Amino acid sequence: MHRWTIGAVIAVTICAYGLVYRGSDEGRAGPAPPALVAEAAYSDDSLGWVVDLALTGGRLVGIDALLDPSVHVFDLESVERLGSYGRRGDGPGEFRDPEQIVPGATDSPDEVWILDGVHQRLTRLSLGEIETGSVAAPETFRMDGPNAGSLVHAPDGRWFAGGWITGGRVARYRADRSYDRTIVGFPPEADAPGMTLLQAYESRVVADPGGGRLAAGTLLGGLLEIFDYDGVPIAQAAVPDPFQPVWRQGRSRGGRAVMSLGPETRYGFTDLVATGRYVYGLFSGRSVAEPGTPWATPEVQVYTWDGAYLKTLHLDRAAEAFTVDAIDTWLYASGPDPEPWVGRFRLPEELIPRHVPTGAGAEPQRAVTARPNSNLKSPDYGERDP
Repeated sequence: MHRWTIGAVIAVTICAYGLVYRGSDEGRAGPAPPALVAEAAYSDDSLGWVVDLALTGGRLVGIDALLDPSVHVFDLESVERLGSYGRRGDGPGEFRDPEQIVPGATDSPDEVWILDGVHQRLTRLSLGEIETGSVAAPETFRMDGPNAGSLVHAPDGRWFAGGWITGGRVARYRADRSYDRTIVGFPPEADAPGMTLLQAYESRVVADPGGGRLAAGTLLGGLLEIFDYDGVPIAQAAVPDPFQPVWRQGRSRGGRAVMSLGPETRYGFTDLVATGRYVYGLFSGRSVAEPGTPWATPEVQVYTWDGAYLKTLHLDRAAEAFTVDAIDTWLYASGPDPEPWVGRFRLPEELIPRHVPTGAGAEPQRAVTARPNSNLKSPDYGERDP
């Protein structure tokens, strides 16, 4: 369930439909405000493709979706790599489709859980063991239920997930990771057969560290919604460029009804992060038919937990994954161009609470996000069922 196959998918889709994308400046605002410049950055081809970031245990953790090893641990200040772990495979402690990091619980800050999308299982790792190269026998735990592509562990112990959710956009899981029910459905006016709506409205989910609220941002739409643990709506965020997903009805090679991409399909929220004060969203707005990596973006939108839009931040480079510390002071991001990089950016003073440390060592309380879905294996989204 990763986005790194999307570029190939887009190319195939364009060829299949004979489509040509034409860029336009129409409707664009004036000059953007000054960009946030990375105060520290680490770049190395051996990073491959870092598609998720999380803060836990006083470190930054990233997932490499392209190369072995798969999990990297970075220093918060210098963003230098401290250690790596992972190999491709299907056995215990191996990854076929590593796509997401779930930070450890408050009483276990030195551990992380890695979600493998293909196997739908979590692998628990010790950051200390990764740094020393002594990972011995990591445990794996199965997810039960719909394909979880955006998994968050809520303060009350339950789990919530976006992804390809049967009958809707957000599912709820019990503390033992067994499926409870789908809590957020599709818009009443949306109607399409088969897997089409699951793919069109795929969402990433984050949780308020204080408890009680979730936020969901739509990958292929300009939609950001706030709701409670039962899926009861609290607010529709005031997104500056709101839009519903647009798709073409397609068929998989096996004849299933699936979503098909066209140049009218746009990326919306490609990553989402939560702190106790704000919801941050990487927002693209670009057509999937654009060349390069149209889901990567320098634009970070900031919202309150009541859905109010506060401002848009502009990074000095396009990112595809990011995270923010619990005191809204430091933003960490990663991207693929011009070579794989991970960087640290100081947030604007108006977002930073008073009387916070100036260093990068504050412990985060961060809900985890997921990448655009690697179920995109062909123009018709492939064969895999939810």
